[in-house]
Amino acid sequence: MTVTPQCFGLAAAALGLFLLSAITASAGPLRVELAASDQRLSEPLPAGATALRTGTLRDGDPVHRGSGTARLLKLADGSHVVRLETLDVVPGPDLYVYLVAHEDPLFPEDVTSGFHSLGPLKSRFGDQNYAVPQNVDVAAYGSIVVWCAAFKVSFAIAALQ
Repeated sequence: MTVTPQCFGLAAAALGLFLLSAITASAGPLRVELAASDQRLSEPLPAGATALRTGTLRDGDPVHRGSGTARLLKLADGSHVVRLETLDVVPGPDLYVYLVAHEDPLFPEDVTSGFHSLGPLKSRFGDQNYAVPQNVDVAAYGSIVVWCAAFKVSFAIAALQ
């Protein structure tokens, strides 16, 4: 039996396909889920809320875009809420609402160097409220960011004034 170089090439290709199919079958298909809803939310303004600071949401970059208003509210019971109003954010996976220490984050490191997650983005559109835990000192945060945890990129940024 004569073994030719073409046989080695075919055997390597077959082995590669076998390994790829085995990995895909065991791990499942590679997918990134878009978690935030496309349904417009209209959550009411919490009763007795007063605005402490407000910011206008701007694009994270030319591809990751968002607009609307972000407000840090204080409720009558002393608790705090972040409210996003007239929010409009492009689709993306794994989107979260972050309180960020940096006053005007331009780079991913500005966000990840000091943040507190308020949870997944509920919807890409509309008015929505995010409770701030009692143990969070809101004075330590200078901005609100819609953040993509999967790819570590800002979709929308509001510097609080």
